[in-house]
Amino acid sequence: MKNNNDTKQKLIQVTREIIDQQGVDAINMRDLGTKINLSRSAMYRHFKNKNDLLAAIVAENFEMLNRQINGLSEMISEPRQLLNAILMAYYDFGINNPEHYQLMFRKQWDKELYPELVQSAFFIFVLVEKCLEKAGNIRKSPNQSTAIMYAFIHGLVELNISEHSESEKGLDSPTHLIGAFLDLIFV
Repeated sequence: MKNNNDTKQKLIQVTREIIDQQGVDAINMRDLGTKINLSRSAMYRHFKNKNDLLAAIVAENFEMLNRQINGLSEMISEPRQLLNAILMAYYDFGINNPEHYQLMFRKQWDKELYPELVQSAFFIFVLVEKCLEKAGNIRKSPNQSTAIMYAFIHGLVELNISEHSESEKGLDSPTHLIGAFLDLIFV
C-alpha cells in the first residue's frame, strides 16, 4: 500500500515540476506516465483523469496557503495588521506561483466532484470575514468587505502576472496599494 501512495506522490511531484517549468497546458497523462515509467492503465489507477491529478495539486496548494494564513492569524491579533499580512501572503503566493495560482482561481472546479477544493477556498474567506467582524470599524458588512478584498487582491495579482504593473498607474508597489486599499475598508 505504501508503494501505491509513493507512486501517487511521485505523480504529483513530477506534475508540479512540469507546471512550474512549462505551465499547466504541458500536462499530458501519457507523457507523465512515460516520464515516471508507469503504464497508461497504472496512471489511471492513481487518478481517474487529468482533472483529478490537477485537483490533487490544487488541494495541496490550498492546504499550503491555508497553513500560512492560519499561522499569520495565530501570530497577529490586530485585525488590520492581520488582513494586511493575509493580502500580502495571497499576493506573494500568486506572484511566486503564477501557474498554480491560476489553476486554483481561474479554473472553475466542479463543486460536486471536488468539494474539498471549495471548502479550502472558503476557509480563508471565512477567516477574513471573522477578522473583519472582530475589527468592527469597517465601512461595509464583513461579508461585503471580504468579497471586495478578494476582488481587489485577485485583480492585483492578475495585473501583475500579466505584467501590468506600470509605475505611472501606481501599480508597481503592492505593499502601498494593499495599505491604501485597507484605508478604504476601515473607518
